[in-house]
Amino acid sequence: MDDAGEALKDTEFSATVARADGLILVVPKYNHSFPGLLKHVLDTNLEEYVHIAVGVCGVSAGPFGGARTIESLLPVLRELGLVTIFWEVYFGTAGKLFDSATAKITDPAYTRRVEKFLNELVWMARALRHARESLPAA
Repeated sequence: MDDAGEALKDTEFSATVARADGLILVVPKYNHSFPGLLKHVLDTNLEEYVHIAVGVCGVSAGPFGGARTIESLLPVLRELGLVTIFWEVYFGTAGKLFDSATAKITDPAYTRRVEKFLNELVWMARALRHARESLPAA
């Protein structure tokens, strides 16, 4: 692949991001970081991300739920102009976390974590939408 950034922009994806008030990224751990293909996709859009809320969920087979993934991804998201929320969700031991028959999470503690995460994301998305519509860009 050529590292052409925005020259490889997918117009449908870009239009979706431009309409969004918030994004949720569910990111698997990949060699103590996030997948390179995710970085490539993120780099194909720039102006669409500015002042958009984003929440990140890390996923790993190990117990830490992609903590290093999220740690390495947050500065990239901020550099792109996305506004990261204050909460993340770490889905550790993902292979054991979901009931294979129902696909539901088996640990009830995740219900509270996800609810807190979503409430923060919705609040930030609404606040940023109001600001984008009401305040001139700096």
